[in-house]
Amino acid sequence: MGKLCQSCGKREAKIHFTEIKDSKKTELHICEQCAHEKNMVLAFPSLLSSIMKEGGPGPRAESDPVPVACPACSLAYAEFKAKGRLGCPTCYDVFAPVLIPLLEKVHGKSGHGGRVPDRLRREIETRQEVQSLEDSLKKAIQDEDYEEAAILRDKLRKAGEEPASGS
Repeated sequence: MGKLCQSCGKREAKIHFTEIKDSKKTELHICEQCAHEKNMVLAFPSLLSSIMKEGGPGPRAESDPVPVACPACSLAYAEFKAKGRLGCPTCYDVFAPVLIPLLEKVHGKSGHGGRVPDRLRREIETRQEVQSLEDSLKKAIQDEDYEEAAILRDKLRKAGEEPASGS
């Protein structure tokens, strides 16, 4: 269990506020029930709408048009923009031209940068290592450095033999 609610002291804090004022940082951790009782809930759709109104999510190439709707769940882009919620996993791919710049604007990056559960850490590290080796191999072949390519090929084979998870 994480931090307890600073208001009631009974339930797990699910909402975390951080305020920085005059170089002084103040944190407040409260449960959902106390947040509702104190009218402290900030609606994500409102936040999303305000960010998108401030010049949109960022520059987008004309070659990346925003699809009108998700082909899997039929969620319209306008509905996503209004509610701030995607309808299915396919929406992430379909609306990527808008989501990626939006995530970069809000979080400073579009990829996960937080903690990883221990049971997945080894698998993720292996995937990243394999991807890096594949990229290096392609570059070595392109540069016609066949000795380096052979070394990288052998490393890739070895990485492929290792079990995917650390169990």
